[in-house]
Amino acid sequence: MMKGLTLSILTLVTSISAFAVEVYFPEERIDNFACTISRSIKEAYPDESRRDLRKGILKALREDINPWVDAYLIPAGISFPRYLERITGLPGFPMDRSEYYLQNAFILYGNPKMELKVPTENYFASYIHLARKRHVAYLNGEEPRFQLRNEADLFQQIQANLPSVANYAFPYQDVDGKPIQQKGEFKKEKFRYKLAIGEPEHKKYDEFVRESQRYNEFVSPLFMWLLEQDDFSVSAEKLFNKAVEIYGDPIVALGVIPWIFSGDALTVSRGTSSVVSYKMEKIVEGNDIPGYQYHFWGYVTQGMIGNRIRVGTLAFIYEKLYQKDIPDWKTDVLALKVGKQIRSNLKRPERCN
Repeated sequence: MMKGLTLSILTLVTSISAFAVEVYFPEERIDNFACTISRSIKEAYPDESRRDLRKGILKALREDINPWVDAYLIPAGISFPRYLERITGLPGFPMDRSEYYLQNAFILYGNPKMELKVPTENYFASYIHLARKRHVAYLNGEEPRFQLRNEADLFQQIQANLPSVANYAFPYQDVDGKPIQQKGEFKKEKFRYKLAIGEPEHKKYDEFVRESQRYNEFVSPLFMWLLEQDDFSVSAEKLFNKAVEIYGDPIVALGVIPWIFSGDALTVSRGTSSVVSYKMEKIVEGNDIPGYQYHFWGYVTQGMIGNRIRVGTLAFIYEKLYQKDIPDWKTDVLALKVGKQIRSNLKRPERCN
């Protein structure tokens, strides 16, 4: 009976795993990439342990970021009250909403004042605002189908739209004070595409906008560098090294990169408006290029911080079993493996000598 049960489990695991989606990140590359990142971290933080890094990043997440995230209610996360967190050992189910902003905590850990070596315009905010504005116009029949990444004058459009996001603003109303949004009847309001990101009626909305715009400005130098690259020409290694060059800190670099790709994938329409994700080399076989990029870099940070089992289980249940989105799931598994390897290397840095 035990033998039969064992065979049944092995058969189930094998059948679940046997999906022919090519991954363009072999084991040797995982090892080398993880070593590149972990060596950079040890050089920047020679006296800080893996536990110190985790503790400091989570402190920034709870104290500096958590207070304003509820203005954008991500449906995949529920935050627990403190007493439930103490009982369960978890900040939320399946994740605390603030954990979707883990990359912001990485930025704050390495650069608490978010100071740039060279001042910049808020190009990333301008791009997101422009993309959403144009997508609403397209949905309302006011503009034909378009793809920003194919438009030769995109940089000029972003520059021209900069006054709209000056002083960390993100205007979402027309001249009559009405929200700019998709027209028509909807069974559920949440399906209506809106220029605004988040809930303008929420008491923390103004703080959410200002904080988000500050991060958008901070990541603008790397965003602009990506914008200048050829499609599918930038490797993960090259991007990480460029981010370290710009920001001077590997932890900050690992926060900036997923913030850019989450903005490119989540706050605009991937079909019409995502741009810089297509500058990256492909991670897995599939068509959702922006989705794979933000999953990869976001899950790397989750793996680094020690959330691998929890978010890996969530990815398995939601991406693989429920959505049957195998490329997304393969990306998640790959990224968590990279994150786990970085985490292990930080404990045993001699592995990367």
